[in-house]
Amino acid sequence: MTGSDLSRRVDRAEEDVTAISDTVLEIKETVDRHTAALEAHGHELAAIRETQSQHGEVLAEILRRLDAR
Repeated sequence: MTGSDLSRRVDRAEEDVTAISDTVLEIKETVDRHTAALEAHGHELAAIRETQSQHGEVLAEILRRLDAR
């Protein structure tokens, strides 16, 4: 193998490593965005559940009053 062949192989390997690195960084950024979105959705879901619980309590009180009639 000549020096130029070796140099080309090293250059290709370097390009491959760079491409893999770029891809890994893109994947990490995507995962980070999705993680943030899931966290926000989790907070929204907790708020919705709290509202449902409050509505359930109000409904139970309304039904109790209607039954008392």
